[in-house]
Amino acid sequence: MIEASEIHKSFGANKILNGISLKVSKGEVVVLIGASGSGKTTFIRCLNLLETFESGRVRVNGHTLGYVERADGSLAPDSGREIARKRRDIGMVFQRFNLFPHMTAIENIIEAPIHVLKMSRADAIAQANKLLSRVGLADRADHYPSQLSGGQQQRVAIARALAMQPKVLLFDEPTSALDPETVGEVLQVMKELASDGMTMIVVTHEMGFAREVAHRVVVLDQGELIEQGPPERIFTAPEHPRTRAFLRRMFEPLEAPVSLQPT
Repeated sequence: MIEASEIHKSFGANKILNGISLKVSKGEVVVLIGASGSGKTTFIRCLNLLETFESGRVRVNGHTLGYVERADGSLAPDSGREIARKRRDIGMVFQRFNLFPHMTAIENIIEAPIHVLKMSRADAIAQANKLLSRVGLADRADHYPSQLSGGQQQRVAIARALAMQPKVLLFDEPTSALDPETVGEVLQVMKELASDGMTMIVVTHEMGFAREVAHRVVVLDQGELIEQGPPERIFTAPEHPRTRAFLRRMFEPLEAPVSLQPT
């Protein structure tokens, strides 16, 4: 479903991605983990051209994204219309929701299907109501983002991504901006999507989700893919020293209790 080959990306002199390659099959859930600054978010943004990259290529559902592949294997820039058409196969759920604040939940969901997919308003509303029910928000259709909790806003954002009928969903730290009590409701929706066979690539620090839902865990470090495998092996017997060091930091207990007494 997705094939990224030798992706290189820099910001000025700062090398962010150093030749990352990854294949994701239909129906597979791949979780990307790694320390902050390891390149996870930049890589996932390259997969749908929210970030351009210096070299490499991305193929989605058999189509090279951003370029036309010539018979000799070389690449020529694709047209904006074709890039937009191919990107429809990829849904994106962001860390900060990115909902339109002046639109209700259902208006946020129907906007793209009407204007991009040219769906009738009636059909878009019918689909949006089904999606709101799917994410547990059937009674919040007419609420504005400011009237919703962070977890509810993120579930609306997931419904909005699904409204474009994507073949792949990308999640960039979908729970990191949420209060702890609302994280579970978003993860539950993601688990249900995985159970339904949605192809998903998820950047997250939620190791419990990775253990339970991922088919494969991919570890990035300093812009390189250093290790990948089934979660039970990655979490219990990681092979790379940098993977072991990262997981040790993630799971080690506090060395000393935090004092709540005034000083």
